[in-house]
Amino acid sequence: MTDKNRDPNQPDDNNDPLGNLFGMFFGPGGQFGGSFGGGSGSSGGAQGLPFDPAMLGGIMQQLQGMLTGGSQTGALRAAEHRIPSPDPAVTDDVSRASADAFRLAELWLENVTDPAVGIGEAQALTRRQWVEQTYPGWRRLLSPIQSNMSNALSSSIAEQAPEELKPMLSGAGQMFTAMSDSMFSMQLGEALGTLSGTVLTGTEFGLPLLEDFRPTLVEANISGAAAEFGVEPTELRIYLAVRELALLWLFKRAPWLVGHLETALSKYAAGIELDLERIQGLAGSIDPSNLEQLSEDIRQGMFNPQPTEAQRQALESVQNLLSVIAGWADVISYQACAPLDGRDTIREALRSRQVTEGAADRTFSELVGLQLTPARMRDAASLFSFLEQSEGPEARDAVFTHPDLLPTTQDLDDPLGYRERRRQEWSADSSMDAALARLLAESAEQDDAAGDPDAAVDETGEPGETGGDSDSDNDDDAGSGSGTDPSA
Repeated sequence: MTDKNRDPNQPDDNNDPLGNLFGMFFGPGGQFGGSFGGGSGSSGGAQGLPFDPAMLGGIMQQLQGMLTGGSQTGALRAAEHRIPSPDPAVTDDVSRASADAFRLAELWLENVTDPAVGIGEAQALTRRQWVEQTYPGWRRLLSPIQSNMSNALSSSIAEQAPEELKPMLSGAGQMFTAMSDSMFSMQLGEALGTLSGTVLTGTEFGLPLLEDFRPTLVEANISGAAAEFGVEPTELRIYLAVRELALLWLFKRAPWLVGHLETALSKYAAGIELDLERIQGLAGSIDPSNLEQLSEDIRQGMFNPQPTEAQRQALESVQNLLSVIAGWADVISYQACAPLDGRDTIREALRSRQVTEGAADRTFSELVGLQLTPARMRDAASLFSFLEQSEGPEARDAVFTHPDLLPTTQDLDDPLGYRERRRQEWSADSSMDAALARLLAESAEQDDAAGDPDAAVDETGEPGETGGDSDSDNDDDAGSGSGTDPSA
């Protein structure tokens, strides 16, 4: 909102971003603008709306009703307005073409990397079906962001509400949480609806979003992408099937990788802050007679994160991990698709597409606050190609056998030094292990000395039974040893 849209009589204090919100109901500064009963001596406008608890409660319920109604239901309802139309149904011919592409992809991939078990049946989806089936996965991965934002919103409202209003809001925490959850779901639905017009596969962003790890192609968008790339739709379909299946195999072989992604996203969520200036702008333009517009304005920007240093670092970590995953898939797919005449063109087109933020990607980042661009995919691909050429395909795939082997930003800056840096780390770890082993051995020797049988005596001063038994055991051991190795 611009300054010209604000009431000049409303306070404009950046330290009180919700002051205008309460000022609309209670007058400038959030003070009561009229009598409690809303009598004739009170008026709206600059003096604030007459304070009527029933009216305020009705407004809050109305706003809550517009923003709630089931997270997934509300999200899909919001997505419907963004899904490009027409959204052609998947015909039997299209479904067979998709299934054939995945069967061929499986044969080609087995010549390049190890397969994985537990992969679901391949499927072709419409745009709407992609939104419906991936929503739970998106919701799970983005839940830390939603939770953090919900807490921030509730805290801001509780801290900055006028004292006169706090008793009324003291029991509204659950309502604010539900409203925040629904707003985030709607924003996510709008973002997914926008993405559905360009997405090509189930793992488009390097994330395993579908249940049962089902290989997926969004057939409604393949023909358009093929025309944009200047390649045959059949070849693009096969190439996409290869990349999709390769990523699912990777996530199945390295199940910890999903948790690693979720941890990185959680750290990113911790750096998110509410856009308080936007809240102030919205508060200064509230029209109680048009709450539908208010709910729309809230969804369009309240959750935009602030560019804090912690958030930038966390975002770099997320994008680095996505780049590593995308770089591996890029190398694997290109090798497996050697029989395709257009593989070079397809590879370059997909590379550019993944690292370039399009209109749909910008909408997604604005609505959800997350950029999922594998910005350093080419550097990661160079690293995996180097490992493969120097040490073989096993070394290339072994990167995902343990989190400590994942390439860092430094490794992407200098792919040729990846192995040497790992050797240095392992050498340092080995030295520490050796030192620890020596300490444990010394401790054990001290324990043995403390338990020397010659030092164990009974109350009379004579050697105790324990010492006698030990001597006997030692004699037996010595005899046993002599009998085992007579030449000793």
